[in-house]
Amino acid sequence: MKQFALFILSCLVAPASLQAQQLKGVIVNKKGETIPNSTIYIYEIAKGITADNLGEFQTALEPGTYSCEFRSLGYESTTKSIVMGKENQNIRVELQETSYMLKEVVVYADKNNEDPAYRIMRKAIAHAPYYRYQIKEYTSEAYIKGNLTIDKIPGILKRTMKVNTIDFDLNSLIGKPLVMESKSNIQFTSPETYQQNVIALKSSIPKEFNVDKGLSIMTSSIYNNKLNGKISPLSSDAFRFYTFKLENVDYQPDHIVNKIKVIPRKKNPDLFSGYIYILEDTWNVYIADLVASELGTTTHYRINYHQVQSSVYLPTTYDMSVTINTMGVKGSGRYYASMKYNSVQVDKTRNPTSIKEMELSDKQEDRKISPKEKKISDELDKLAQKEKLSNKEAYKMSKLMNQMVEPEEVKKQRESLEIKDIERVKMKVDTLAWRRDSTFWTNIRELPLRYDELRSYQIRDSLSGNDSINYTDKDRNEVVLSIGENPKTMFGKITQGGTWKMNEDLSLRYGGLIGGFKEYNFADGFWLGQTFSFKRTIDKNRNFSVSPSLYYTTARKEWLWHVSTSLNYAPMSLGRFNFSAGHISRDVNGENGESRLMNTLTAIDLGQNFIRFYDSRYIKVDHSIDIANGLHLSTGTEIDKRSVLSNRTSFNFIGKDVPENIPSDAALYPEHTATDFTIELSYTPRYRYRVREGRKWYVSTQYPTFTITYKKGINPFTDSAAPLYEHISSSISQTVKISPFEEMDYLFSGGAFLSSKRLYLNDFRYFRNNQMLFTASELNRSFNLLDPYTASGEWWIEGHLNYQSQYLFLKNLSFLQRFSFDEAVHLHGLSTENRKFYLEGGYSIGFLGLGRVGIFTGFTDKKLDRFGVRISYPLWRIMEEPLK
Repeated sequence: MKQFALFILSCLVAPASLQAQQLKGVIVNKKGETIPNSTIYIYEIAKGITADNLGEFQTALEPGTYSCEFRSLGYESTTKSIVMGKENQNIRVELQETSYMLKEVVVYADKNNEDPAYRIMRKAIAHAPYYRYQIKEYTSEAYIKGNLTIDKIPGILKRTMKVNTIDFDLNSLIGKPLVMESKSNIQFTSPETYQQNVIALKSSIPKEFNVDKGLSIMTSSIYNNKLNGKISPLSSDAFRFYTFKLENVDYQPDHIVNKIKVIPRKKNPDLFSGYIYILEDTWNVYIADLVASELGTTTHYRINYHQVQSSVYLPTTYDMSVTINTMGVKGSGRYYASMKYNSVQVDKTRNPTSIKEMELSDKQEDRKISPKEKKISDELDKLAQKEKLSNKEAYKMSKLMNQMVEPEEVKKQRESLEIKDIERVKMKVDTLAWRRDSTFWTNIRELPLRYDELRSYQIRDSLSGNDSINYTDKDRNEVVLSIGENPKTMFGKITQGGTWKMNEDLSLRYGGLIGGFKEYNFADGFWLGQTFSFKRTIDKNRNFSVSPSLYYTTARKEWLWHVSTSLNYAPMSLGRFNFSAGHISRDVNGENGESRLMNTLTAIDLGQNFIRFYDSRYIKVDHSIDIANGLHLSTGTEIDKRSVLSNRTSFNFIGKDVPENIPSDAALYPEHTATDFTIELSYTPRYRYRVREGRKWYVSTQYPTFTITYKKGINPFTDSAAPLYEHISSSISQTVKISPFEEMDYLFSGGAFLSSKRLYLNDFRYFRNNQMLFTASELNRSFNLLDPYTASGEWWIEGHLNYQSQYLFLKNLSFLQRFSFDEAVHLHGLSTENRKFYLEGGYSIGFLGLGRVGIFTGFTDKKLDRFGVRISYPLWRIMEEPLK
């Protein structure tokens, strides 16, 4: 009975499917050579089709007469009338090479011989915000086809890569084309929401990958400041990043097309090169033909726009090609998308540039114009009437246009402190999407399958045995290196360390036998022992951890221990409570001291000791929490029993005499118990944040951070030698993003001791100073040539000013612009009661945020008296954090 019902249903469906016939074709030049990557647009159904690299295309059309435009870069577009009957058709379309007439427009060049492209681009940039928000909503159909071939993967990556946390044999991908096709119904709602309903999906990509996603470039507009994450040539700041050249003008019967070369001022992965075609008078995009390169991967974007209804140009075809040559991985791929617009609704509430048009629009919408809108519209009207705009006027017009047309929803999002991760693409995959048969695909496919693509599908089907697809909620595939991951075997965990999941809420972290050696210095000798860490999850955003450690020091012949606990209890207020206690050796400069790991290396290798150690038996409690957004309160108290330490060993590989540890003289540094409490308040105005899984994460602000700190040494016990003092300090700091390629960072601080009845070395105000050639500290907010342990016991003023740019000196040389590094200049200053004026300047080169190399000079009282080189590697700090 079931089979009979399916037979009846197929008989009912078959006649309907036969109503649409196949139109197949090839596009050639006058020599008969195929023209790759051409575009076909069918006016009656607002449908774009992209031809493949062999100039071939196909589509299903119902019987009727259609006006089809055939277009390709470098050729004159042509429109042909095609009559579809009850039979399939094969056509051959010949395009003629374009004959341009550039000389006729050179009259627009001004007395400064400015290229006429600038007149056009100023108009286009000024109108970009209008086209960005022109559409209220549309419904469309999209056919997407992508293919990718991986030619080479280095052996080390094969062994260490994981795909979506799954071990995967990457050898199975090499040299085999991977194909994906989909058919979707898309509904767009302003400002940036897409509902994608996937009705058909076919792929030869292994099931370990997530292939459900596919809109990508289709959800990014060239009229935005960024196109697919890169700076658009129509960005309001485009003239800072690009130069333009008018190469050709194409006079067509109903419009004039300006071909403009887009030239990036610098070779940067965030910039495009290529061409953009702008329509005269309307100033919208006709074709975008852009290229971007990053770390050896080059992507070529070709986007065609057609007039889907009066005065509305939307993308109708996308054609992307990618060439991969990164980290030894080589490959190539193509991505095609064809759009058919079923309905398009213009947003008439978006005010046009002319007040007259706006008034007409208001009559239709029965809406009053506010005085602010009228003022903006008047200014826009004046600017729009100018034949030529300056760069400043184009920028102003773009900003005014954005104010006029920007939806209220976008304004609220921009002004809100919370940055909400709005789901721009909501996708639903039809239950039958993976089960469509070959007949269905024949009717909807708009690019022919090549032999290797067909073979790829056949191999995938034979290997999978038509198995079901595991759907995933991931927005993208995660391909990660598994170097240094948690060892899988018990032997690996014992030797290398690892994490044991004791139950759902409790885990144990162990450093391993390799981690049994912690550090070496001349006062303690070798630290031999272990650190454990227990973590208890209270709920998704709250946790409690305890980390005990026990080490035997070979020179002191004592056991040193340390216990730290932390409780994260208020994720939306960043509430955190810490308690720690122990008996260890500590640096006199506790807050701004050198890296103990780096000191270990210099001590054992070079016989140099850069840290002044003392013996510490302490208890410390601190707490921090947000009182309000951007207003953070930290409080803490510590009891520390201090005593001197002297060197107990001088072992080093080169047999060098080692310097004495300071403090080592009991007369100058008597044993005492210090007690202090600290309160610190910091405020960052309009500090924007995101909420991830119920936890607050600060992201960005346009304002500086203001901090005030008060610290007081007290004597709650009967220790007559306890330090007694109080000091207050304040600071202002900020990192200012000047452009995508440059930033300025500054920190200015000052303070004074309000009282200082009794001070020891530990209680002075020290300044972060990188004494060693290799340092774990950043070069931006620290001194690099200051005398070791420079300190103040009365007052101080400190300043750091840094400017970092991807194009400062060296990278202005074109042959160096392909390398990934940045440059920075540094200026550091200090004044104290002991040192009236110290100034330090330097220049550094940074490598992908992983490290920096800098040269510095120092001036004392305006006299040059020091020079040095520093190499910063901040990851050292992460490695030694538990000890700190």
